[in-house]
This record gives sequence, structure tokens and C-alpha cells, in this order.
Amino acid sequence: MRGALHGSRFIEQPHVRPEVDRCLAFLAGPAPVLVEVGFDHGRRLHATARLNPAWRVVGLEVRAQRVREAQARAERDGLTNVLPWRMDARTVFAGVLNPDSIDLVEVLFPTPWWHPAHRQKRLLVDAPFVADVHRVLRPGGLLHVATDVADYADLIDMRVDAFDGLNALPLAEGQRRRPPCDQQSRREWKCARDGVPYTRRFWVKGAESDRTD
Repeated sequence: MRGALHGSRFIEQPHVRPEVDRCLAFLAGPAPVLVEVGFDHGRRLHATARLNPAWRVVGLEVRAQRVREAQARAERDGLTNVLPWRMDARTVFAGVLNPDSIDLVEVLFPTPWWHPAHRQKRLLVDAPFVADVHRVLRPGGLLHVATDVADYADLIDMRVDAFDGLNALPLAEGQRRRPPCDQQSRREWKCARDGVPYTRRFWVKGAESDRTD
């Protein structure tokens, strides 16, 4: 099992298993589900939950302080449809989430890991991760990725496009199908402030869409 501390062995630990069960209970039912990987300050996560009460929104983040802040913000505003969770995304996608259970996975500005010794081991969007995302997405579900690192964008395109069953969507169609959000992520805001271009891509599970270049 992939992910932190050997994945499946980790999620069965007595101090972790209740958190896994809490997540699965939160996801139970017919409501659509969005999972945001690495939500950073959590402003976009919070806005998505606030504006879309019919959705359940899960945020995965490894920094404890960010999770505490997101949880406090949700409690302050009385939001019960958002679950900030301190957990490694690779572990969650490989060993926690059920097949065909998620409507939208968002990976916004993942860390590029510039150091060569870290790059291949720590890059999130690799072939196993793409396969895990495909497994948990419902038919017609979306993968949404954004990055301001050009070579990482090329690598992501290559890895996702090579996976049979995830087809590229036109940007406008992907944005239309995402639940409304009036908040930029911190990285989006910084890119806009500094004039840094970034790439945004959507893929859909299944063959309902024409592929795009």
C-alpha cells in the first residue's frame, strides 16, 4: 500500500482507524463529493463547502496547523459538509476511499520537489496515484489539476493522458462542471499578483468526452 508509513498498516493503527471510519461515515450517502488534495490555508476549501451545501467536501493536508485552522473556520460558520483531515493523500486514495465514490478530485499546485533526489519519490501525480484516482472516481467524475511549473504540467499531462479511462475535457467544460467557488487559492492569487502563468487541466472518467490537445 502506498502512502505515509506504509499505507494500510498505518490506517489500521488504533489512533488512526477512528479517523478513517469518521471519513467513511462522512462520505456515506448519495450527495456528491469533492476531495481537495493539499488545501494549504483552506480558503478555497471553505468557500466551496459554504457555497455548495449539497456537496460533501473533504480536504487532505499534512500540516496540522492548517487542518486545525480549517476545522475552526468550519465550526465558526456552522458548516457540517466539510471535513479537513490531516492525512497523506496517497494513503487515502490507495487504501481508504471506496471505488466509484468521488465526483471531483482537485490537486492544485502540488509541490514540484525541485531537488533531483526528492523529485521521483515525492512527486504526487505519478502513475500509481493516477490509477488510484481513477479507481475512486465515479463514472463521469473529474480530476482537476493546476500547476505553475511548466515541466511538471507536461509530466502530469503525459501521465494522465497515458491512463486509459481518463479523458481530457475542454477547460471551459471542466470549470462549468465544478461546483461554484468565489475564492482563489493562495497560489492562484500569487500567480495573478506576480503575472506568473499557470496551467489548469480537467479530465473525466469514462469516454463521454472528446479528447483535447
